[in-house]
Amino acid sequence: MLFVMITLLIFSVPGIWFLWTAIDFKLGKREKLSWKIPVIMLILLTMGSIVIQIFLLKKYSFPLFQTNLETVVGMSVVGIIAILILIINLLITKTAGKNLPKSVHDPKTVNVFTLCLSIFLFITLFIAAPTGKKIGFAASINQAMASTQNVVDEEFSIVLVSSEKECLRNTSSCRDMEYSNQFFIKNNLGKTQEVQVKIRALNSSNEEMKVIDSKIMRLEPNELRLLETEETSEDSSVWNQYSFQTDHRIASYEHMLRYRDPE
Repeated sequence: MLFVMITLLIFSVPGIWFLWTAIDFKLGKREKLSWKIPVIMLILLTMGSIVIQIFLLKKYSFPLFQTNLETVVGMSVVGIIAILILIINLLITKTAGKNLPKSVHDPKTVNVFTLCLSIFLFITLFIAAPTGKKIGFAASINQAMASTQNVVDEEFSIVLVSSEKECLRNTSSCRDMEYSNQFFIKNNLGKTQEVQVKIRALNSSNEEMKVIDSKIMRLEPNELRLLETEETSEDSSVWNQYSFQTDHRIASYEHMLRYRDPE
């Protein structure tokens, strides 16, 4: 979540810059609307994000694009917001807007604003946010690899990398959200195996929160993967996935596993 927030903050700079100068232009503090620098910044940030995503594709085999479901949801969000603004603009223009000066309500300005907002939302949902999430998931993989690197006396390594809420902290909407937990499993054997893990998640008071079985996973020798359960969404991109959710942060855990040669 941290990497996503940092990425979104960076991408918001051109938009904030443009709005700031637009307000000054509207108030007469500027002679011209400054849009070139924000646009150039946004283009450079977009190109940089694409380069990062290509690098992560080559190193971690992360797909460039999101799943079909995530694409449909993202496009729907952009479309609904744009349509609502245009409908409101049309209603105002046909009613009260007839008696309002352009300094108060200018339909063309609203249409341009809607177009700019749609482009910005598209870049945010399909470039900025995925880039931050991919970087965060790559960091989780690296942390899991570091934690399991020197393990030699276990057939399989199980490690909890993160237990956090996918939201902004100290907000009303965040308080009721569950914690998303990312467990990783690594096959330390020199042969391909099918493995299933039972996880018992405990809170800070050492109280049991959840007991859950993983899916039967096929792992190649030395392969490291996110531990998948029935709560792991197959409709989500790999960087949006988690093992399972709990009401509170996982402080510790116990696990049992069984494995076999592939049939």
